[in-house]
Amino acid sequence: MSVSASLASNSRNRLACASCTRRKVKCSKTVPCSNCVRRGEQDACVLGSTETDSSTVVDSRASPQHRSPSDAARQLHVLHRRIAELEAEVQRATSGTALQHNPPPAEDEETSHEVLHLDPTLNPPESITHRTDVQNNRLDSSDAVMKDAASILEFLAWGRHKDPEYHSTVSPEATLTAGTASGDVWDKGSHVIESAIDPFGDCSQLSVIQLLLPSPQQVWQLVQYHEECLLWYHGSFFAPSFRDQLEAFYADYGGMIDRPGVNLQWVALLFSIMTGSLVCSPPATLQSWGFRDPERRTLSKRWFGAVLTCLNRADYTANLSILSCQAIATNTISAHLLGFSSSQSIQLAAAVRIAQSLGLHRLGSETTRNTIDREIGRRVWCQLCSQDWFGIPFSESYLINPLYSTSEPPLNCHDQDLLPLPVDTPTITSYCRFLREVASIIPQLQDDLMVRNTAYTRYEQVLAWDARLRTLVTTERPMFLSHVPIDPKWPCWIPWARRALAISSGHKIIMIHRSFLSDSFINPAFAFTRRTCLAASKTIIKEYKCVVDEDGPTLWIHQAFSVAASVILLLDVLHRDPNDRESAAHKQLAESVIAILHNHRNSMIAVRGIKLLGALLAEVSKVASTSGAPNQGRKRRRHDDTFGSSNADSPRNSRSGYKFDLPEFVKAFSVGTASSQSAGSSRSAGQHQSQMDVQVEDPQESDDVGEPGGEDAGHIIEPSLGYSFNTVGLDGANSFENLLYLVNHDCFSVP
Repeated sequence: MSVSASLASNSRNRLACASCTRRKVKCSKTVPCSNCVRRGEQDACVLGSTETDSSTVVDSRASPQHRSPSDAARQLHVLHRRIAELEAEVQRATSGTALQHNPPPAEDEETSHEVLHLDPTLNPPESITHRTDVQNNRLDSSDAVMKDAASILEFLAWGRHKDPEYHSTVSPEATLTAGTASGDVWDKGSHVIESAIDPFGDCSQLSVIQLLLPSPQQVWQLVQYHEECLLWYHGSFFAPSFRDQLEAFYADYGGMIDRPGVNLQWVALLFSIMTGSLVCSPPATLQSWGFRDPERRTLSKRWFGAVLTCLNRADYTANLSILSCQAIATNTISAHLLGFSSSQSIQLAAAVRIAQSLGLHRLGSETTRNTIDREIGRRVWCQLCSQDWFGIPFSESYLINPLYSTSEPPLNCHDQDLLPLPVDTPTITSYCRFLREVASIIPQLQDDLMVRNTAYTRYEQVLAWDARLRTLVTTERPMFLSHVPIDPKWPCWIPWARRALAISSGHKIIMIHRSFLSDSFINPAFAFTRRTCLAASKTIIKEYKCVVDEDGPTLWIHQAFSVAASVILLLDVLHRDPNDRESAAHKQLAESVIAILHNHRNSMIAVRGIKLLGALLAEVSKVASTSGAPNQGRKRRRHDDTFGSSNADSPRNSRSGYKFDLPEFVKAFSVGTASSQSAGSSRSAGQHQSQMDVQVEDPQESDDVGEPGGEDAGHIIEPSLGYSFNTVGLDGANSFENLLYLVNHDCFSVP
């Protein structure tokens, strides 16, 4: 059957309206149908499109080459739909009685106009039924946003949506509102400019990819920096083997990627290594290599995209190789900073399945592989496990089940000899080995929470795993990551690893408590969560300030987790009396983070973080401007009760004419309406740089996550709960954080 005949046949056979088809309910097969009349949606009742139509919309938007085979067939499709809609108009004209009893809402007229002009090649309009569902379920949606407020706001800063309204994701018409089907959220203005001046457009040709390679000297500089300063953080490739392969690439193939025998999956790994160095290295180091800032911005995104291009050209999902897993895992270090978090999460899922197909999850001691191959496989699998398990706070699920992952951890060894060394000896795998131990707690916590039926028993699990993680990070970490003098023979990355662990640990404790964090601001039963997360947030920001003073690489967790910490502090401010002493201190800390982020405008995390924190600061200013006299809140607050001014009936709320609405804020910010609010608040950050050295620890009110570089490294002051929960958990300890996996957008969605 021809395409046009098929489309015509489908149009004749579709008797159910579009709304009933989407809802999967029985339709009376009249226009308007009884269901639409009952819902007051007569004007929207048209003969519906099937799943084939929806997929056509998605395909035509995501990949132009998959549109209808001919313009004539497409136009015929449109004409059939137009005829059906005109028939519906005639039917409505004869249904005056029904319309009198069910007058359509005013906004339906505009929506009906949009439906009449629907074209598969155009942006689909917002679904009317989706809008109605949102209105009917507004309370449920608000509750979901409140429950996961901190995570949702954090992901917004990273350019990733965490939408508690599942129904908004099941309809392509409701979600595809931009010119691309990418789920990443980026700075559209800058990408439009880049697209307008791009002389090459599509970078899928190998000839264009070849143009992206710098000189051999610069390639070696980028690779060497990654090996010495970044590989300790992810351990996704084996440096000696890669150096040998790079030498052969230039000696045997002249550095040409299109030569026969050149493995494009290896080229993808090369670009991922270079991208990490270009994105993470300090500006002074980049300038010494000959890269200036404008070129850095262009090349970093192009190189990231070249990784995906090479993988696709190599058909990596069919030609399975550990090289693709290495390239994707290495790409993570730059993906979040560049704004490609969402697409990176999808690539990681593919890498996990490829790794499982290659048997990397079953590399036990009895494996017959040679030592180097076995070690490379274990290192890659270790990193994939960590990234998957740290992503649980976003997806509330995980791909790698620890029960079926029997691979042993990588050896704690040097690359030169691969001889096992004591855990307290720093090697290229030491940090990754320990971080995997931290990550392994998260799926266990998730499983335990899912089988509990009450908030009480779930909170018991949070406290128990908090205790386990706290013990792991404070008493079981390798010696070189604790407070001991640095041996001159140790690698240069030891101080950076200590900072990274402190920041990551602070963030993990926030993630362990995330499901009770919003409630902790209003319910004194969760006071431990509030104090713990505030202390962790202060520690993260304190460590971030120290990182800024060091000449080390920029890791994505520095900015991402500092934004998350600032979000926690500002949410706390919004639940306190504006005149409270802690409110001023927490606000100053958030402003200091904004001031630092202004120095990293090449980072999409920094750009979004500035907007998000600025919008929250604007909300704080609104609350403060409508509050009562300056000293009233302080007089009413009890020293030993952090909830004295945070409940719904607190003096702040009773005197204030403005109340912060978190669900509405999230919705407004996610569609960009909050960006204008951020401008004034972001500018105010520069005026408060002199206040950056705020005292961040208050042992009387919070449990401190100690600084690895200080005398109290790993020491945590236990707060008094005052409630019947067992704070020491099951094993007599207490805990830290869970690493949020973040995410952004596909590289070549915009050329």
